[in-house]
Amino acid sequence: MMESMQEGAHRGGRGGRRPGAGRPPAYREPLLRKTVTLPVSYAEQLTTFGAGNLCDGIRLLAETASTRGGTPWLEPLRGDG
Repeated sequence: MMESMQEGAHRGGRGGRRPGAGRPPAYREPLLRKTVTLPVSYAEQLTTFGAGNLCDGIRLLAETASTRGGTPWLEPLRGDG
């Protein structure tokens, strides 16, 4: 019995990367991981804005922000039309 267990442990073809496996990317460009320091009140508001997700709240704020003149703060991604 031990021999069959040991043989099974060395069997290949399991796990690892596979084409098409996993969650599809949520963004068309790579995401950059950074550490930010925010006041607690900002983090709470951004988490609420992001429906419980702080990162989504920060991204939404950046995507919807505009200058005082009303110009969008971020330029649209190429290909958006």
